[in-house]
Amino acid sequence: MPLFRRNKPSWEPDWQTFPGRVPASADRPEADAMLHADLAAVAAAPVAELPVRLTVRVAFGATRPDGSPAAGAAHQLYVFEDKLAAEVAKRADGQYVGRVISDGECTFVFQLPAEPGELRLPAGPELPTGPAVPVQHAEADPDWSYVRAVFSKDPAAEQRSYNRPLVAALVARGDRVEVPRPIEHSAHFADQAGAGATGKELGALGYRVTASTDPEGGVTLTAVRAAPLTAIDEVSVQVQAVVLAHGGDYDGWGSDLVR
Repeated sequence: MPLFRRNKPSWEPDWQTFPGRVPASADRPEADAMLHADLAAVAAAPVAELPVRLTVRVAFGATRPDGSPAAGAAHQLYVFEDKLAAEVAKRADGQYVGRVISDGECTFVFQLPAEPGELRLPAGPELPTGPAVPVQHAEADPDWSYVRAVFSKDPAAEQRSYNRPLVAALVARGDRVEVPRPIEHSAHFADQAGAGATGKELGALGYRVTASTDPEGGVTLTAVRAAPLTAIDEVSVQVQAVVLAHGGDYDGWGSDLVR
C-alpha cells in the first residue's frame, strides 16, 4: 500500500433504495431493477479523481419472480457487499456508489482513481444453489456515465413498482384485470397554470378531467379514462409524464374491482 495516498473526494452519504431501469447493452435488453445507491455520490458525479469504474457481478442462481434473490440469499448478499466494499476501499482506494439488482444478478458499482488490477475479492455469497462466483470488470469512465444513467431516479420506474402490489391486491380479490374499466388518476398543482395546461393535454388524449381548488390556491386534478389493468403501467406513466411536465405531483390512480 502506498505511503502517501491522494485525497479522495468526500461528501455526506445519502443511501437510498428505489426502483429503476438498467439500460440495454450488447448482451441484454433494458430491464427493471431495484437500486441501492449513495445519491450524494451520484449528485457529485463526475468526480475527476475517480475516473475508473469497477463492477463486481454476482448471479443468484435462484430468484423470486421479480428477479430479486430467493429467500435466504439476501442476507448472504449483503454480508458479501460489506466485505467487498471494505476490500475495494483498502486495496484500490475506491468509492462504493451502489448496487443494481436485476434479472437474477447483483452488480456492485465502484469508482476508482486508477485500474485496480486483480483484487482479493472475498468469497462469493453462499446461496441456496451453491457458492456464487464474483466476476470483476474495470474500465475507464471519467464521466461516470454508467452511474449517472443507472442511479438517477426514474419516476416512471418508481410508478411501475408502485403499480405491482396494487394490481396484485385486486387480483387476489378476483379482479378480471383484462376488462377495461374507468381508472381515476389524481395529481396536485401549486397553481392554476400547471393544472390548466395538464387538463388541456390530458383532455386531448381522451381523459375526462375535473379540478378543485384548495384554500391555499393549489389545485387537485382528476383524470378518468377506461383501460384494462393489464395496461396500467403504460397508462399511469403517460399521465404521470404529462403532470410532471407541467410542474405537478402525480398522486396515483384508483379503480373499482371488476369481477
